[in-house]
Amino acid sequence: MRTSKPICLKYNKKTVENGQKEAKTMKRRFLFRIIIPAFSNFNIYSRIASITTALGPVIIATIARQLLGWDVEVIDENNIHGRLCPRDRFGHPDHIAIQRERPADIVGFYGSLTSTMPRLFELSALYKEMGVMTIAGGKHVEALPEEALANNIDIVVFGEGERTIQGILMAHRANHWIVRCHDFIKSKNGPEELTIGYQEKDLINSSYRDIKGIGFLKNGKMVKTGTQELITDFEEWPFPDFSLVRYAKIKIFPISGTRGCNSRCEFCVVNDRTRCDTPERMLAQIAYLVEVHKAREFFEASDHFAADKERAIKFCHLITDYQRLKGIKLKFTVQIRLTDAKHPDLLAAMRKAGITLVCIGIESPIDEELIAMKKGYNSKNMIEWVRIFHKYGFKIHGMFIFGYPRQEGQEKIDLPLNERIKRFKKFIHDARIDTCQVLLPIPLPGTELRARLEAQGRIFPLEYVGWKLCDGQFPIFMPDDNIDPAEMQRAIIEIMGRFYGFHHFWMVVLNFLVYFPAFIFPSTLTLATMRVRYITSVFSWWKQTLLRNSAIRFGGWLVVRGWKKRFEEGDFPDRLKKAQQALLDRKK
Repeated sequence: MRTSKPICLKYNKKTVENGQKEAKTMKRRFLFRIIIPAFSNFNIYSRIASITTALGPVIIATIARQLLGWDVEVIDENNIHGRLCPRDRFGHPDHIAIQRERPADIVGFYGSLTSTMPRLFELSALYKEMGVMTIAGGKHVEALPEEALANNIDIVVFGEGERTIQGILMAHRANHWIVRCHDFIKSKNGPEELTIGYQEKDLINSSYRDIKGIGFLKNGKMVKTGTQELITDFEEWPFPDFSLVRYAKIKIFPISGTRGCNSRCEFCVVNDRTRCDTPERMLAQIAYLVEVHKAREFFEASDHFAADKERAIKFCHLITDYQRLKGIKLKFTVQIRLTDAKHPDLLAAMRKAGITLVCIGIESPIDEELIAMKKGYNSKNMIEWVRIFHKYGFKIHGMFIFGYPRQEGQEKIDLPLNERIKRFKKFIHDARIDTCQVLLPIPLPGTELRARLEAQGRIFPLEYVGWKLCDGQFPIFMPDDNIDPAEMQRAIIEIMGRFYGFHHFWMVVLNFLVYFPAFIFPSTLTLATMRVRYITSVFSWWKQTLLRNSAIRFGGWLVVRGWKKRFEEGDFPDRLKKAQQALLDRKK
């Protein structure tokens, strides 16, 4: 085993003077750029993504910005506005031009969304060609670290990255100074003792080996360091600084008071235990965004807003009091479980706080599928629970999974495909869901679902159905009972097409030509008594109660139509047939 020689310094006055001059030329500041890769396909999230951003990269950027000698920026490729951002011929940010303008020393990639991985690897290859160090983190990267390291990623980050990124950036800065000093000493032909007894690659590996929660290649094999502890005390970390997101227009600000999820849904990648920030600190963060960034609309990105019911109620009371004190109205969207309808005190507090839209993973009205998903409830009371949310005045965005594969040993679902489609349509209609998404199951890397389907040999080969199609819009595994996967996709298009129909266009026209003048014009008479707030409240009621759903559903029709056209006219049907044949060949 080769050992490094100790550094023995022999110097004179001239050596010191030369070293001082060289130190002045050494780099004083470094740039860390975080990139959120663009979606590979236009999907139901594209419009929202253009007015918000991912919270995790902003948190990491904020932590990095506090380190001595580091400048930081975030580029969200799904939220690029204005003419100042250089663009390539596809409309994406031109990273060659950006790197020329502002050379980054390290580029980090947000690797949580599986469908964006092809774009991530495309960019990592580009930056490696430009000689930039690359790191990546996120759920997909954590599940398949070797894949990332084989695709031009130097360091993979496992788990929460707040502490890890500090170690990586400080090690990089220290490496720069040591290597530059090494080069300076060698260039002056100093004595034999003026040497560092290991090569730069050994220096880099040794400096990162003590950082918990990372992986890198050494001699062609992945080295994984210790596990980074989960964060439980959020007080030690600063509020996310959204000013670091370059070129973006953020209208909906993401916040999060809870990390992890105690539910254990088979298809979900979030399986850390639940940890909550204090309601007081969440209020302080919102107040900062309101008073500094003029924020008025928020998305609470926690997987389960009411994981701690008492904490959630207290938070709602604090937000209600803050809005009353400041004389403003804020809008919140949260993700919540359907069974939270059983807590009227929670729902009342949420509504008073300005929570207008709840996103609920209803998943399926079919009991056998709910059992396979491990949702923890059946369909018996689902419509009643949805109606309770409506009773309290919430708009409901229902999230559904069509065609979930049954567990091994589970009885066959005795329902033809057409009957399943009818069940979904009827439930959505009877429950009066305001907006919905119906997607196919996505066996994401790192989930129990993917492990089960891989063991059964049902997932299509990546060379035919790649990561970019893992967004719920395309079938990527063989369904139960050898149902044609193309029929599964047509099923969700039919369900979504029925919900988001062209006929909603006429409702939009009716709203503007009839309902708007019927409600808004009479309210203008109150100007004589200076009751301006009455006009604004009537307009808000008209917009939210009469116009909103029709406008969104007509817009959804445009999305579904484009989705169907891309499926029928693209090469996916041929690739799907080849994928099915490849799967059959493997089983022979």
